Amino acid sequence: MKRKMTLAAVALGAALVTPFMASTAQATESSTVAEVTPMAASDCPTGKFCFFYNSGLAGSHNELSGVNVPNLANYTFTSSGAGKGQSVKNNAASAQNNNHCNATVFYNSNYAGASDWFGYRNGGQLVNTYNNNASVYFASFCG
Repeated sequence: MKRKMTLAAVALGAALVTPFMASTAQATESSTVAEVTPMAASDCPTGKFCFFYNSGLAGSHNELSGVNVPNLANYTFTSSGAGKGQSVKNNAASAQNNNHCNATVFYNSNYAGASDWFGYRNGGQLVNTYNNNASVYFASFCG
């Protein structure tokens, strides 16, 4: 009798787990298909420094060519996505540096205040200048 109850419990457990595993697999597959990233670090062209409106290198972006910008007020996010048309100044959440020079993003205009530094091919969340970015400076010597 005890053996029959154990087998029944195992069979019931397997019956409950199998549909759960199938629905988890379906959810994972559909989630993977549904995930769309409009921009990524690889989408920031070589030779450019890109500011992104959203965290995680997402949303609209702006591409700079490695020229120092003492005031980002006249620059806007130009690609499609959240933030398109907004000023880059005090609106960027992340950045990608594909320019061959190191770049420093500053809290204030004219390269002052707190900053975030990005080496070549580095990018990510702005920490000290998150949504408070006013200028960007590129190293004068690039190796």
